[in-house]
Amino acid sequence: MMQHILLCGGSGTRLWPLSNQQTPKQLLTLFDGYSLLQLAFRRNRFACNKVMAIVNEQQAEMVLEQLEQAGASAPVCLAEPVGRNTAAAIALAAFVADPETILLITPADHLIGTPDRYAMAIETAGILAAGNHIVTIGLVPTYPETGFGYISYAGHDVLRFVEKPDRVVAEAMLAAGGFLWNSGIFCCKAGVMLQELQQHAPAIYEAAAIAAAEWKSTGALSRETMEAIPSDSIDYAVLEKSSLVKVVPTKMDWSDVGSYEALADALSQHYQYRNHQAVFIESDPRKNLVIGKDKLVALVGVENIVVVNTASALLIMKRGRGQDIKQLHQWVRDNRPELL
Repeated sequence: MMQHILLCGGSGTRLWPLSNQQTPKQLLTLFDGYSLLQLAFRRNRFACNKVMAIVNEQQAEMVLEQLEQAGASAPVCLAEPVGRNTAAAIALAAFVADPETILLITPADHLIGTPDRYAMAIETAGILAAGNHIVTIGLVPTYPETGFGYISYAGHDVLRFVEKPDRVVAEAMLAAGGFLWNSGIFCCKAGVMLQELQQHAPAIYEAAAIAAAEWKSTGALSRETMEAIPSDSIDYAVLEKSSLVKVVPTKMDWSDVGSYEALADALSQHYQYRNHQAVFIESDPRKNLVIGKDKLVALVGVENIVVVNTASALLIMKRGRGQDIKQLHQWVRDNRPELL
């Protein structure tokens, strides 16, 4: 059995005001009463007998509560006083685990609608990880996405990692074949990850060793110790440099729920989401997304609209403009930070 490491970082930027710093998207219970965090735990418990969440300390209590509600036995939270990106989080998890333990490292905010294909990919990754490889799950691309990194591959061999491309490059890679989306899901022995961190990112390795020792002795991390770890992604720090990396290609129904359009698609395709505070008159509920609290939201004669009504803010947006939420979030940060 493996140990599940749930990466729970996230600042609630792309789904504001529905998500925020206190309750990022992975903690919203929109999916048949479950959150993305809970779905991620449930999806991986077939392969994992332990779970540890690497989480912002502001969200640690809620994460523990949700994991217990989802059926986790003795879940552990490693609470970060300040985020230092995925390399630091994974280094901490690896230092805390036994070196021979295989870690299954997954984001907490992904949605996967094909559990059978996912399970097959994880089983294959576990076999490769037992052979002292660092394994990433690669997704067969279905459209020329510019927001993901890509992996050039042959079989299970990684030929190279490709940065987020522009549209022309993404279209060319899709047409050529032999490229996968980088899912951000990894599998490896804790000791192998530490070995590669020590070789390729020694500053992260050394600072994380100090932080992990502090956490093991006190059960907490100080801000000073955490800030001493250089901030970098695991892709840049290790995966793009290591000779031990393998990939498992898979065709999964997968989403990072990174926009309101993706959320609307997920809710309409996979979950019986019903908002009893919404009414549609000469408007198609399937072409509109309404999430609201406290008051009735009525759409009359309009289509392709997103309405998010929260206690702190009201968002009305045309579908297809989800990427503009980043600009909105920056305006709120500059002018109304109390709403974040």
